[in-house]
Amino acid sequence: MADYIRYEKQVPFYGHWDVVVLGGGPSGVCAAVEAARNGAKTLLIEASGMLGGMATTALVGPFMTNYDRDGNRPVVGGLYREIIERLAEKNAAILPEYTDSPSIHTSFIAKYHRHVTPIDSFMLQIVLDDLVKEAGVDMLLYTRFVDCICENGKIQSVILAALEGICSVSADLFIDCTGNADVAVAAHVPAWKGEEGSGIPQPGTLMFEIDGVDDQGYTERPEYPVKAYRMPEEGRYKVNHYHVFNVDAADSKSMTAGHIEGRKQILDAFHVLHDKTPGFENIRIARTPSVLGTRESRHIEGKYKLTVEDVHRGVKFDDRVAVYAFGMDVHSRTAEYDHATAASIKQDPSVRKTGKVVGNFLVEVAEAYYIPYRSMVPLDCDNLLVSGKTISSQSQAAGGLRVMPCAMALGQAAGAAAAIAVKDGVKPENVSIEKLQRILLDHGAILD
Repeated sequence: MADYIRYEKQVPFYGHWDVVVLGGGPSGVCAAVEAARNGAKTLLIEASGMLGGMATTALVGPFMTNYDRDGNRPVVGGLYREIIERLAEKNAAILPEYTDSPSIHTSFIAKYHRHVTPIDSFMLQIVLDDLVKEAGVDMLLYTRFVDCICENGKIQSVILAALEGICSVSADLFIDCTGNADVAVAAHVPAWKGEEGSGIPQPGTLMFEIDGVDDQGYTERPEYPVKAYRMPEEGRYKVNHYHVFNVDAADSKSMTAGHIEGRKQILDAFHVLHDKTPGFENIRIARTPSVLGTRESRHIEGKYKLTVEDVHRGVKFDDRVAVYAFGMDVHSRTAEYDHATAASIKQDPSVRKTGKVVGNFLVEVAEAYYIPYRSMVPLDCDNLLVSGKTISSQSQAAGGLRVMPCAMALGQAAGAAAAIAVKDGVKPENVSIEKLQRILLDHGAILD
């Protein structure tokens, strides 16, 4: 049997937009809302039945800190701040200025965890639905990206798998927020997976939620690597725990095996809490996710590749569009390293407090670091921007910027840039940086 078959079919044309955003995670929502608020007719496409990406489908939380490395000042504002304030109004988040570490909100982890934002993942869906609707964004859920039709270095249209069948949409400009750089790769943008050289990605984790915790009885971090983060509601926690190694987030077979392994690990983590951790004697599993949480997939080749040295030194780029400060947390890429970490902790529990072993924070970050617009502009495609964890950066550098407050800041920047490009009739690479930064600052973003 041949390795390939030829499939050819005319598909319905769904319509044309100024900007089409592929992927409705934190970055994609912010990109779509910002583009629409700046006057662009915008369509947001999401494969699942909900917005929020890892924060909703994978139950990932809390939002990691939006403060500088030492927890002294906010470095992410804008749409991120608007979203968490809307959540807090519904008693579905605790604003970061009211949390600190080590505490039950950080699973007693101190390093890089000052001022996290505990969230309720279901109420986040409600808030994001409202935000998108109010901005006038058109939205298609249950619609998966399939392919690009490209000509002369531009995407002419994208092919989508909707519930009613395959269809196509076109746009002046597309934003890839898929978390896998799916659109970029289909448009022939060069990319790589995981760590440079080895190709090994950061591991995945299938997080889950529990209730019935005695908050007063919970006084120390659970056995490595289980972590329990208090949500806004008393007695309810998100649990981050074991690693599913070498999961290729862009491969169905790999994700299938990873998700099955993750379900088994949930039971192991539950027993670590229930049987071994004071305060968790009466817990039950409240929710499990529909999607395996993945920390790393592809990285695109862009106009500039952000380096570990840039993050370490805090290079202040002239075309900066986001500031962040979370450490380069790449987790254990292999089971061998993970086992070695666990053994080190067992031998000397104090190493947990140093940050030198747990989490693979191998290189310290600057007090704050800056992300250049050029890292979102891919090579070899003239009407595409890429946002979120797949921007052009070294794998270890992405260990910090991959988390959700940063993804939201990048999404807001991509949306503003897309609107400017469409209005001014220029390629993304020729967008006025002065105009882009002025819009971001006017809309509450932080660039210094």
